Parts: sequence; structure tokens; C-alpha cells
Amino acid sequence: MLSNNRKIAILFTSLLLNIISINCYAQTPVVSCPATFSDGNSIFRLINVSLYDGPVCMKAMLVPEFKKDKQLWVLDTLMDPSLVCEYAGTRHYIVLDAKGATYCEKKGVPVQAECMQ
Repeated sequence: MLSNNRKIAILFTSLLLNIISINCYAQTPVVSCPATFSDGNSIFRLINVSLYDGPVCMKAMLVPEFKKDKQLWVLDTLMDPSLVCEYAGTRHYIVLDAKGATYCEKKGVPVQAECMQ
């Protein structure tokens, strides 16, 4: 009887530690592109993203790695990334400061993009 209670306690403790370790590895989003953009008259959907090291005007576009169905940018801590969200049917775009992100990714249809810590 005592050994069964001990086994249950060990299994419960092991499960609890696994849950805690999984939560520790969860990534925190820094920024993400909105799925749509409105200029007050129309709504436009996200079609593309690009990533720059620093302000967009410096033209230091980063090249992603292609992994299966997504594009991935792995960032250095010294970078000051800017995520540029582009929308169909308009020349407007949104620039998001992704400072503190360790990686960014673009995936799927519909397009989704986010930078994670």
C-alpha cells in the first residue's frame, strides 16, 4: 500500500515538473502583424512581410530561412529589427519595432507574421 502511494506521488511530481518545464519554454510574442488594415474606407488583408535590421530607410533587409511552409528570421541580440507588414490593394504598410525579439516568422494562408522573444 505504501509503495503504491509513493508511485502515485512520484508520477504526480514528474507530471507537474513536465508541465512547468513546458511553460518555461513557451515563447512570448513581441509584435505581430494585424491580419487586416483599414484606411477608413476599405479593409485590406495581409499579404507579405519583410524584416529590416534598423529603420526601413536604411534598407538593411534581412533574408529569411525557408522551412517547410514558413519563413524564419533568427535574430542577434545586437539587432534592432523592424517588421514591415504589407497589405493587398494598397501601398500603405505598417512598420513594427521588434526590439527584443530572438526570431520572427511568416507562415500560412492567410498570411500570419510575428516576432517572438
